[in-house]
Order: sequence, then C-alpha cells, then structure tokens
Amino acid sequence: MMKKFAVVVCLFLLTAALGLAQSTTRITEMRTSRNVDPKLQSPIDVSETFLPEALPIFISGKLLDAPVGTQVKIVVYYLQNGEQQIAVHEFPDISGTGYFSFRLNPPASGWFLGKFKAAFYLNGKEQGSIGFAVVPAKATPGHPEYRTFSSREHGFSIQYPAGWVEGQRTSSSVACMFLANAANSPVASLNVQVVPVTLANPSQFKEAINLVAQQLIDQITKNFQGRVRKDSWATADGKEGRELDSEYPYRGTSIRQRQFLTYDAGTVFVVIYTSDEKVYDSYVGHYLKAIKSLSFSGK
Repeated sequence: MMKKFAVVVCLFLLTAALGLAQSTTRITEMRTSRNVDPKLQSPIDVSETFLPEALPIFISGKLLDAPVGTQVKIVVYYLQNGEQQIAVHEFPDISGTGYFSFRLNPPASGWFLGKFKAAFYLNGKEQGSIGFAVVPAKATPGHPEYRTFSSREHGFSIQYPAGWVEGQRTSSSVACMFLANAANSPVASLNVQVVPVTLANPSQFKEAINLVAQQLIDQITKNFQGRVRKDSWATADGKEGRELDSEYPYRGTSIRQRQFLTYDAGTVFVVIYTSDEKVYDSYVGHYLKAIKSLSFSGK
C-alpha cells in the first residue's frame, strides 16, 4: 500500500514546500535587515543581530492579496525592562501583493544594547512579531570562541565562530549565513536552510529527510558536476539525521561540502558547511560544533 506522504520539491537548492498555501490576505516574510531594495522594498542583508553603531535598522514584511483600504502597522518595543514602545509606523492604505518596509533610525549616540521586538498589525489585528537584538561588537564574555544565533521564526538556535561575519541570505529558505571573512575568499561558510514539510505521520520524518537529501545529491552530481564522497545516517548530540560529504568544481577550485539534515516539528533543518578544499581542515571543526549545538525551541 502506498504511504500517505505528500511532498512538493522546487528545483532550487534546498527549497521545498509541502501542502497548499492559503489565499487570504496576510503578512508573511517578516524580517529585519540592514537595507532594503529601493524599488521593491524587499529586505537586503537580512539579520536578527545588529551592532550598536548609529545605523538604521529596516523592518519589512510582505503583504499578500490585500484589497484597497488595507491598513498595516508596525510597533517596535525595547525589551530591556518590560516592553517599552519606541516607534510606531502606519501604512494606512496599501493593497495588492508586495513588500513594505519601515526605516527605524537610531539615537544619535547609537543603539542601546539588548533585545527588541517588532509587532505587525493587519487591519488592527496582530499578525505576529519578530525579535532582534543589538549586541556588543566583541564575543560574549566567557564564550570567546562562539556566538549563538537564534531564530524565533523557525524555532532553532545554533553556535557559530565569533570571528565570522554574517553573509547575505540568498533565498527565503536560508535562515542564517556566516562567512569566515567578508570577501568569502577563500570560500568558507556555514549556513542553515529550512525546508517545511507536511507529514501524514510524524514517524515518516526519515522519508522527508531522504527527499531533501536526494534534492541535494541531484544538485551536486547533475547541476554542479560533483560527487558524493560519503552518505550515511548519523547522530549529533542526540539528534538523528543524514549526513552528506561531497565535492564539486567551482571557478577553478575544488569545493568541499558537508550537510547534516535533521527533522523537527514539521521542518527539515540542513546545516551546511562549504569551503575551498585548501581550507577545509582548518574550519571543519566549526561545522561539527554547529551540528552538535543545534537545538530547537519551537516557533
């Protein structure tokens, strides 16, 4: 008997969607970023952490299927001592489908350290909120080698090297991206991609992981003309998953990649380490640290 397991996979690296999307008016893709596209208002250089420099923070979302007269509001809170409202921005009459953004300007002396929250309202009803933080430029005292990245949207946390910098996320499936150096030369990066799934039975999580793993294998062997060196099931600090070790040519260099795929609460999480073969051994320990530190808190 065929198992009930419905999955739709797009042919973009690690992007999959399962189930049918609703068509009602709603706000999606709520993000904070360092900039936005001046024409589309879509976020550029997305981040949930910012330095205390006197630079603006952009808060954006995507409105879907909105009729004329739709009202959107963003309220920003500083969470150091309870919820202190620091900004309100209203979009009194927007419609259709597209991005909207709000430029949150800092005090002249720079941002206060701590946590913030941005709540989104659609026609007076809260649609959700996102958190972001202003952090010191140096690593957290007592933990000089690693920092922790947390995503409230996707319900996970992971540790990454303190000296690495945030890279630009190339698609909505990329939850975070960290580079060994800003120029990414030689190539060395860590990122986490999230693939939502719908399972008829939670016990089928291995089938979901296998589906995404096959998508990766096809990309590496067919699109990138590479090969999979090793493919096995593994456990990282109690998390069961599938691990791929692969390599492929890229702009005259040999790229080595490790991917750890695991499942939690309707999502396949993929931790990916990508590096130039020449620096692979120098940084692979950070990948091993990352997959062990991966933890889930729910959305």
